[in-house]
Amino acid sequence: MGFWHTGYLEFHEPTEEGTGTVAEPLPATFPCATCGVDFFTDRDLRVHAFEGHPTRRPVLVLKGRECGRTRLTLTSATSPEDWVIRNTDAVAINGTGTSIANAVEFLAAQRGGVVDVTLTKSDVVQAFQFEFALADVDHLESVDDALKRLIDGGELSLRAIDDFIMRSKGYLSAGRYLYGLANYLYGVLAREGLAESGVRDDLQDGGGYQGKYDQAVGILGTFDRPAAEAICGIVAFHYNHFERAMTKTKSQRVAEVSLRFQSLLKRETYFVGDLAPSPHASLDVALSDSVIEQVLGWSALPLDGTAAAEIAELSASIHQQRPYDAFKLHLVAAEHALAEGDIATAGQHAERLRYSRLAEGWYAGFRTRVQGV
Repeated sequence: MGFWHTGYLEFHEPTEEGTGTVAEPLPATFPCATCGVDFFTDRDLRVHAFEGHPTRRPVLVLKGRECGRTRLTLTSATSPEDWVIRNTDAVAINGTGTSIANAVEFLAAQRGGVVDVTLTKSDVVQAFQFEFALADVDHLESVDDALKRLIDGGELSLRAIDDFIMRSKGYLSAGRYLYGLANYLYGVLAREGLAESGVRDDLQDGGGYQGKYDQAVGILGTFDRPAAEAICGIVAFHYNHFERAMTKTKSQRVAEVSLRFQSLLKRETYFVGDLAPSPHASLDVALSDSVIEQVLGWSALPLDGTAAAEIAELSASIHQQRPYDAFKLHLVAAEHALAEGDIATAGQHAERLRYSRLAEGWYAGFRTRVQGV
């Protein structure tokens, strides 16, 4: 069979048509939509857009604080002046476009429900979500009255909490506030070791009393009510968030004890005398659990070496305390022992805090002070 039958010559011998070479495909390019410059890679284009055509992102500010992407729950009324929208070309509320002025008025008028806000600047889109759960003042006061009745009853039990809930649940707009208070009370019940609470105190994964405290603070932190502030201050002290405890509590004793811990940890000048006589609000005492009250009492002891008997009691119970409270008590015991001149005991307590990041600065300063004795 000749070559022509195969078609080989037609395809492999030069012809008069074209150059006989195969054109190379052009590389893909990535043009900039703003200036038209082509780039060989998408990465180069993105670098060019970032450096050559920077776009400031849209910003939504509420009461002086920039809003993030996490849903924000609002429990108190706002005014149009509280909302500020910056650097934005377009605004949408629940998917419908509107002006900045109308968006601000709409947000300030909301009392319930969830609202989605979308801000656009060039090709940058920022989305926000707000849950409005505003309670009527009358309803909040009625729940506070029911709480006072529970406190005056002098008994914390499942039945007492159930009675409190029953008295309060009719005030629907304060339901979230009620839920926060009830969670805290269930947490106290669990920490007091009352099995009837149904909340296991031995769990460390957020399911025990800590879980109830965390849920309560997460809700009550948004309410400007005396009971909410007292609970947030107490829980902050328990978790060794001393700066927050100082700002949230109305109790002078909790504030002064927290200030002394904060000063010790920051290696600042602190008051060494007895803080127990400091006045404190009745709500702090009424709402704190017995363990926190005991730790507060020990934390208020003078640190000048004069409270030997109380420190001995404190030292004997440290091993029974949870880590947050043991931290505070080791700190108090170490300072007392150092003031007393008992370097060995002071060192033993200090060593228990050696690997704590919170006590890192205090530990370094403490060692220097021990060497100077």
